[in-house]
Amino acid sequence: MASIVRGNIVTMDPEQPRAEAMAVREGRILAVGTLAEARQAAGPGARELGFGRGAIVPGLIDTHNHMHWTGIQACLVDLGPARCILDIQRAIKDYADANPQVAWIASGTGWHVANLAEQRYPTRQEIDAVCPDRPVYLPRVGHAAVANSLALRLAGIDASTPDPVGGKIERDAHGQPNGVLMEPPAFEPVARLVPPPTVAQQLQALRDVQRAYHAAGLTGIMDPGVPPELMSIYQQLWTRGELSMRSVLMPLADASRPLQDTLDHIAGMGVHSGFGDATLKIGGIKMFLDGGASLGTALMREPYPDERCNCGIQVTPTESFRAIARQCARLGWSLGVHVVGGRAIDIALEVFAEIDREFPIRDLRWCLIHAYLWPDDRNIREAARMGVDVATQCSMQYTFGPLLVKRFGVAMMATATPVRSWLDGGVRVGGGSDSPITPYAPLLGLWQARTRRIAGTDEPIGRLQAVSGEEALAMYTRDAAYLCFSERERGVLRPGLLADWTALAVDPVACDAEELRDAGVLATAVGGELVHGG
Repeated sequence: MASIVRGNIVTMDPEQPRAEAMAVREGRILAVGTLAEARQAAGPGARELGFGRGAIVPGLIDTHNHMHWTGIQACLVDLGPARCILDIQRAIKDYADANPQVAWIASGTGWHVANLAEQRYPTRQEIDAVCPDRPVYLPRVGHAAVANSLALRLAGIDASTPDPVGGKIERDAHGQPNGVLMEPPAFEPVARLVPPPTVAQQLQALRDVQRAYHAAGLTGIMDPGVPPELMSIYQQLWTRGELSMRSVLMPLADASRPLQDTLDHIAGMGVHSGFGDATLKIGGIKMFLDGGASLGTALMREPYPDERCNCGIQVTPTESFRAIARQCARLGWSLGVHVVGGRAIDIALEVFAEIDREFPIRDLRWCLIHAYLWPDDRNIREAARMGVDVATQCSMQYTFGPLLVKRFGVAMMATATPVRSWLDGGVRVGGGSDSPITPYAPLLGLWQARTRRIAGTDEPIGRLQAVSGEEALAMYTRDAAYLCFSERERGVLRPGLLADWTALAVDPVACDAEELRDAGVLATAVGGELVHGG
């Protein structure tokens, strides 16, 4: 049976920007236009769903969201509320006491040193004080981790262990590891020992997090850096017909493995970006080139102001990066590269330009992920010339803004996350969150892109980089769909496309920007079926 959705429809279709109704049948849009046109297309007996306020927009898409990782947090120690190291100790002890059967005590990653009174990581001795008899592993934001003494010993990390290429083992005054491990090459030896959640736990975590995402207005995500075992989890949910969040998975190129193994793995997959269906498909290969700004490991052109000799960490050596990128281009893979600092952006685009002369990359949808600490005009021109997209996260500018203002100053942060500059330079930008690193609510990203506000202050930081309501919405709909290899399926409300839509309590294009952050999500539909509200 057909259905009709009535209301203030923002289609994101340049040929028909607004409508008052759309007709839907079998998961796709039949007609978009007047109510009379929708009723005629739907035929007699169609059920109608009306929204008297706000706006109906294409289903919102997050182009950088670790959905599985976000969902699995519920099975782990939650350090998000911690405001001091004592809070971390209490959370570990409480979890350990409540879960005596758990062999390893591990936390979620969504905790921040900037929130702690001590403004530092806990040491292994501080973790030992509350849990000495079981290994403890506390990863943070994908670029750092803390391990207790037992976990370090099991991983074979001691005073004689050298810093791995692309990583750093922090040490105390006596040269002993203090428990803090920076970047994947340093913490992977510990991470590999942590028993993963069971398949049943992972499937349930994905079911639960999908409901939360739909309630926030999301209908699709790109999950970056997915290993083969996680692809299997997504596929199991898809096979059972329980994957309601349209998911694009980016296979991870692990730079800690021998280079030839990585090249052979890419060649041996037998598919490439865009393979799959509208619910589950393969995106680009994901790589890390540097670390994170809040950690002091983003690769900068100049030393950090508060660390005269530190320019950050290059996680993947340039030669390895070049070889993997060339393999992707040769085989027709898209490539998404984690770059935060300006020097990492330079290296990525220099290598892209080399490869582009041999294998043109414009149609491969290569992408810079994050790229928020000061891309220069040359970077923007080169990205536009080669058709390189940017996956940005305005919620990251909001969350980490106070720490980075303290480190770099207001003037520098005013030009960070330069969405306006990317768009004006002709670069396509997709919006996202990097959840669980920062909040997944897309309305936070829409609001921050327009207001340039950061946590803890009412003053905008970098007003000149703000975008319009329509530009912000495009980042989470039409342009996000392109980054997800799905522009012929979704991202616009147009006849023939999938009936994915989100009803918001405000019109995100026309409303005052301040109304967006706390606006309600009235309903969310995937393939014409309500998955939230209604």
